[in-house]
Amino acid sequence: MLSAEALEIIAYLKTAPGKFVSLREISLKAGGRRRFEESPDWARGLMQPLIEAGHIQVNARGHYRVAGSEPPPQAATRTGPRPPYDPAAAKVVGDDYFPSKKLQPIVAGDYFPTPETD
Repeated sequence: MLSAEALEIIAYLKTAPGKFVSLREISLKAGGRRRFEESPDWARGLMQPLIEAGHIQVNARGHYRVAGSEPPPQAATRTGPRPPYDPAAAKVVGDDYFPSKKLQPIVAGDYFPTPETD
């Protein structure tokens, strides 16, 4: 039979399937900020019984995850070379959300040209 605190830890770890989480983060997120401020290591004593019961796993760095959870499948990655950048394909069709400013070139010593008025 698991305690309410152990169930809170398991429920929190299930929110990040396949991800190893530090004890500090578990203590903060599973019990809430107020409980973490009162006792930052409240979850430490619950972890070993959960590991021995097979409910959670621990890695070499001391981070924990729910047992049997594998990381979510990764999206297919492109193996070939990227196609060349085509600026014509990047233009917005329809409304122009990012209108380009027409800049005046610097002429002679005039570093502060007057803006064009339309």
